[in-house]
Amino acid sequence: MYALPGIQCLLLIVSVSVVAEYCDNGTGECKELTSTDCPVIFYNQHLIGAEVKYCDEFNDIVCCPIPLDHQNLKPVEQTRPFEKQCKQYNEGRSACQSTPFIVGGTKASGKEFPFMALIGTHLPNKSDISWDCGGSVVHPKFVLTAAHCLETDESKAERLDPNFDSPKFVVRLGELDYNSTTDDALAQDFRVVNYVVHPGYDTEDEEQGFKNDIALVELDRAAEFNDHVAAVCLPPSSGNDAQQVTAAGWGFTADGVKSSHLLKVNLQRFSNEVCQKRLRFSIDTRTQFCAGSMSTQADTCNGDSGGPIFVQHPLYPCLKQVIGIVSYGLVCGSQGLPSVYTKVHLYTDWIESIVWGH
Repeated sequence: MYALPGIQCLLLIVSVSVVAEYCDNGTGECKELTSTDCPVIFYNQHLIGAEVKYCDEFNDIVCCPIPLDHQNLKPVEQTRPFEKQCKQYNEGRSACQSTPFIVGGTKASGKEFPFMALIGTHLPNKSDISWDCGGSVVHPKFVLTAAHCLETDESKAERLDPNFDSPKFVVRLGELDYNSTTDDALAQDFRVVNYVVHPGYDTEDEEQGFKNDIALVELDRAAEFNDHVAAVCLPPSSGNDAQQVTAAGWGFTADGVKSSHLLKVNLQRFSNEVCQKRLRFSIDTRTQFCAGSMSTQADTCNGDSGGPIFVQHPLYPCLKQVIGIVSYGLVCGSQGLPSVYTKVHLYTDWIESIVWGH
């Protein structure tokens, strides 16, 4: 589910909704360095020099200061539905790991990442489940994942069936080691009653990987939030300032087998320039980013698809922000060779319309 895909049917492509990207604790907005978009820096950058703050330095996207009389007086977390929900999630957490903060990864602890989801399919005998992908809880009834985890020809036919009730996909929350009954876990299992693949999801060119690789899974009932099951927060901005990120999943390890125990790994964000040089194709730098390691074999791999790339929430010590989704790569665990991730912040309008819009 992680390596480059074969050609699949092209879906209708529509524009991706873009929201304002705030930076520097909400006092600035990410804009192009032009005389019209950000004149305050464009005309004065020779004076500001190294003090210019960038959202994306390689594409000349700067953190353009918002005039004091135009700055939003409301705290950032109260301006959008997903941010209000995030604040409520924080108020509902009674405990969390004290640290603020796969290939080359280490074992996660119980309750460390309560937003992690396993997405699986029933095997032919219907008694066993193949856990193929990951995801992240963003709402008691919705899990965020990658589109390619769901949109096979078979699953697409099921979804288009008016009587679709997903006998195929299942979701497990609150798990740590799915082969253990004595681990620090409190699993909840769900059927999938619906899923929504982004309408711009595209695999037409197998040499270019997935585009708009993002989807939402709807559970048959609301999850019960506790110390083992909780939500991750959506990002209000790009997260480009975070150069160290974390991934978690149950994917393949260096031994070439899936890990039944949840693993975590710290990864380094690669600049767009470095990413383009090291991959044999160009990524869409507006909707995708690269991460890996220049010094180790740390990486995500098959089975980690759909799982989150996340950072510590800047306001809430018990919460994380998901800034990316595991999409695809070339070779797992190759030092200096990055994997590709879908940026989440560009899709928050779309996510909100599905999760909080009904």
